[in-house]
Amino acid sequence: MPQLSLDLTEGVATVTITNPPLATMDPGTVAEIAALMPRLAEADVRAVIFTGGIEGFFIRHYSVVELDRSAQGEVAARPLVPVNLHDLLLEIENLPKPVLTALNGTAMGGGWEFAMATDIRVAKDGPFRFGLPEVSVGILPGAGGTQRLTNLVGRNRAIEMMLRARTVPPQEALALGMIEELVPADSRESALDRARSIAREIAARPPLAVAHIKRLARAAVSPVSRDLLSLESRLFAELMQTPEARALLAQVATAHRKGEAD
Repeated sequence: MPQLSLDLTEGVATVTITNPPLATMDPGTVAEIAALMPRLAEADVRAVIFTGGIEGFFIRHYSVVELDRSAQGEVAARPLVPVNLHDLLLEIENLPKPVLTALNGTAMGGGWEFAMATDIRVAKDGPFRFGLPEVSVGILPGAGGTQRLTNLVGRNRAIEMMLRARTVPPQEALALGMIEELVPADSRESALDRARSIAREIAARPPLAVAHIKRLARAAVSPVSRDLLSLESRLFAELMQTPEARALLAQVATAHRKGEAD
């Protein structure tokens, strides 16, 4: 039974992930999303949103049944989970368009690792939990979680959270920088509603500029890299010559000349 559905409206592709009854991720989920990625890379898709199809859950976590089978040596023809998931999450990070997660509920373990690979996370406030509690079953986050959580919240906080198997509610996740926006629990707006609003806003921007900004920000390092500064300058100059930029710059310049700037 398919675990994904795709809706494309106004350039925004919404991918809903549904794996009843537990809302977990398994090899089938990974394979379906990987097969969908070429479609999401096509020109008519200007932004992508991933959300969950089961009330109260984005992706609960990676299937513990599948992990147990791997641990017991029952994987047979199936490749190890982290290999597949690493490749998929890197492909999502490298997709040259914005990728959002609409967190309609809990996301832990592999589900939270998936969310961290996207560019913008929007959550609905409620009795939900986010984090990486893998150490509680004797393993570690195996799909980039040790690296991406550290990037989001800093080294010491990430170590503390992972070693204590500590998951956090949406409001704490916002304070820690794990999510970018939080929809109040009493709002009629859902996480998906808000994510679609943000996605439409970005989808209206010149797509090449959006792609370059994402590429450069994803590659950013500390201390600042001279090579990346050179790349930034080159891409800036190239964008200045695109029809979109020339038209938009001329429009704003005209307004400034007339004294109509904000």
